[in-house]
Amino acid sequence: MSCDTPAAPRPRRPFVLTGPMVAAMLVLFFGVIISVNATILTVALRTMPGVETRSAYEASQGFNTEIARQHERDARGWTADARLARQDGDVALSVALADRLGKPLAGFAVTARLRHPATSARDHEIALTEPAPGRYEARFDHIESGSWILELQAKRGEEVVFLSRSRVTLGEK
Repeated sequence: MSCDTPAAPRPRRPFVLTGPMVAAMLVLFFGVIISVNATILTVALRTMPGVETRSAYEASQGFNTEIARQHERDARGWTADARLARQDGDVALSVALADRLGKPLAGFAVTARLRHPATSARDHEIALTEPAPGRYEARFDHIESGSWILELQAKRGEEVVFLSRSRVTLGEK
């Protein structure tokens, strides 16, 4: 009978931490950190650039005048009832403008801006038509579902006589 004995294991060399290894680990560690931060920063800036006005100073110059105009508009007591809904594959926006007594307000050039809460890249500008006195409507073909900020503006000639800002929600298809 033969007896096979296993070979004796080779002795392992002890682990030695060298200067080049430490340098490589530091470069890899900070390389990962910097690349993750750069990716997060790029995604954040693409989805929310953070710029609302080009020049805050210029916007501030007309602030008090605009506040006074808005107080005048509010004193009229006009209201807007806006509805945003899907109809036959399109999206319909209907707005009813009424005075303090509930009478329809007719004859205005009404525009709407649907602002996305996160980025201006998804905003939509819409001109509304008046099929009936005080009723303004528009249809458009593509808009994402979700919450939107609806800014309505009614003009008589060049004068803005009514401004409204409200939240509207568009449901799924």
